[in-house]
Amino acid sequence: MGLRCVLAAAAALAAMLACGTPARAVETGINETLGQTVSTADKAGWLRADWVRLWASWEQLQPTRGAYDAAALAASVDALKARGVKVLVVVHRSPAWAARGGGGIAPPQDPAAFGAFMGGIAARLPAVDAWEIWNEPDDGAFFLGAPDPAHYAAMLRAAYPAIKAVQPGDVVVSGGLVGNNMDFLAQLYDHGARGSFDAVGVHTDTACLTRGPDRYYRDERGRIGRYTFSAYREVHALMADHGDGAKPIWMSEIGWSSQSTRPGSCSTGTYAGRKRLGVTPRRQARFLTAAYRCTAADPFVGPVFWFGMQDIPAAGHAGGYGLFRRGGKAKPAARAFRRLDLGIRPRRGCGGIVDRSPPTIQVLKPADGLRFSRRLTVKVRAADNGGTGIGRIGLDADGKHVRSWGTATGSIAPWWATEKWRLGPHTLTFSVRDRAQNPASVTVRVFKVRKSSR
Repeated sequence: MGLRCVLAAAAALAAMLACGTPARAVETGINETLGQTVSTADKAGWLRADWVRLWASWEQLQPTRGAYDAAALAASVDALKARGVKVLVVVHRSPAWAARGGGGIAPPQDPAAFGAFMGGIAARLPAVDAWEIWNEPDDGAFFLGAPDPAHYAAMLRAAYPAIKAVQPGDVVVSGGLVGNNMDFLAQLYDHGARGSFDAVGVHTDTACLTRGPDRYYRDERGRIGRYTFSAYREVHALMADHGDGAKPIWMSEIGWSSQSTRPGSCSTGTYAGRKRLGVTPRRQARFLTAAYRCTAADPFVGPVFWFGMQDIPAAGHAGGYGLFRRGGKAKPAARAFRRLDLGIRPRRGCGGIVDRSPPTIQVLKPADGLRFSRRLTVKVRAADNGGTGIGRIGLDADGKHVRSWGTATGSIAPWWATEKWRLGPHTLTFSVRDRAQNPASVTVRVFKVRKSSR
């Protein structure tokens, strides 16, 4: 065999191998769990995670103004970097000297003080790859007085240039929004937050979540409901509306709890006492794989972080999200996470799609301006332009509802009632909404005339 043939065969073999191996479409991440007993660095290495999200308390890192105590955090960062794992640090909780309301979850009184701290800590921890500005700033459990988009936007505006001044390559992520809170993000834009983050953080690990990533509902405005997994697509559509379509979504928390499947075991939120708290360990593993496959279909999704590393007994309803049990044994979800390193095959069609395109209506009969003497024939069809599907087509005659059809076409032939219409003009209005609540309507005008004597 000649050299050219050998090279051709090698190229063909490489192509076959490439086609046989799923592409690594998203980066995997894991949240360190507060109070865990397993080693974050060791387990992250075993899991083959690309990222770890570490928690950093401002009140511990800077207990007094101007003084930094970052040794413990630096050691955690270094241990991860030694294993080739990238690090996202989420900074939250104010020291008493900086906060309104006594510190802790209270935000800083002066956003400039927070910005100065972020610049200082970023300079002291050059190995960190990304910074998340507060945890769930749209929720009063983590940000006293929330929602307060004006104050949080001011914190972003203060922190972003301070971090970039000392670590220009670090990624700045806005605080993860509870349940893909697109309305809070819209308010941040209204308060001038654009240009003060490189990525938008979202959280989908809402309490008592038992539905998989493919399940969704639509809200009253036709959007993918924020408390479903795939609503991150609505968040990114909003970003695009504000000129940030090139920026990614970072899913800094996803997860399903396996703490309890007893009926009524949900202990928090709207469904407390009315549904199960979580899913079985095996279903948790299936949902984990499905979630990564779902996000792999969207090129605008950045790292996706599972919450969290280990089940924690003192965490209440949040105690069952871990990949490892309380004693450190790997759950099925841990093994599923580890297999992601072999490749993540995108699953297209998972969850809901963003649909902002109104449908179209074509009135085939009657023609606009038609003159008739006895009966009309009606034929109409509608087409969906956004992908969610057509709802009911409705027909109003002179402002009164006449009929509706549950398909994309409708007809009345002959229309006996038109024989009794008064002479003169009449309006027929055809309307439809797609399943994302986008409306469309067409009105035609017809004229009832006397029957010809011929």
